[in-house]
Amino acid sequence: MPLDNAILGKGVYTPREAARLVGTSAQQVLRWTRGSGPNEPLWNAHYQFLDDDVTEISFLDLVEVRVVSALRRADISLQSIRFAISFAQEKYDIERPLASQSFKTDGTEILMNAIEDDGEFVSLSKTRPGQKVFREIISQSLNDLEYEDNLAARWRPKSYSSVVIDPKRHFGEPILDKFGVSTSIILEEFNNFKDSKYLSKAYEIPEKFIKASISFEKSLDEANG
Repeated sequence: MPLDNAILGKGVYTPREAARLVGTSAQQVLRWTRGSGPNEPLWNAHYQFLDDDVTEISFLDLVEVRVVSALRRADISLQSIRFAISFAQEKYDIERPLASQSFKTDGTEILMNAIEDDGEFVSLSKTRPGQKVFREIISQSLNDLEYEDNLAARWRPKSYSSVVIDPKRHFGEPILDKFGVSTSIILEEFNNFKDSKYLSKAYEIPEKFIKASISFEKSLDEANG
């Protein structure tokens, strides 16, 4: 993939990298962003216009994948999610609704309309009130995001305030915000040396941040078990 203005500041993730960050499978990432067989993608991933064979996705795609993954875990159908995206685009004139701040505030109404239109709302509401479920899903998916111009700009993972995923830095790779060092590199170094104090001295980073990097990376692996 060429490193030009279409990529710089947008973030770049392979399906496998995106799946690891979100807690789903690379196959699902591809299904949602590129389609599968006769099924169209839920949206066209940012980099597809560069080349039909490109499978990498952008930061906004990553955020949308994260929301879809949360909705699917709540047994909301792809048909309903597709309708919700279309509904938000038409009603709110938002190009990327699942990555927008507007969805964070209006997503419950959007999803309620989608589920009711899909005819599956009754089965979902038998065990859990729909509005409450949707609010929880949206909150868990979007509350640790920061927005600029109504779109997600960076992601600060819950429980790891020192870590940031920012498409304008290191192509969106998770890094220690204050020090700009990749958390994956710190984990790799720790696996080699088995000594967080040594890494603290080598990188001139307080040991608590070294340990936070290691904990964050391990949490991703545990989530994908």
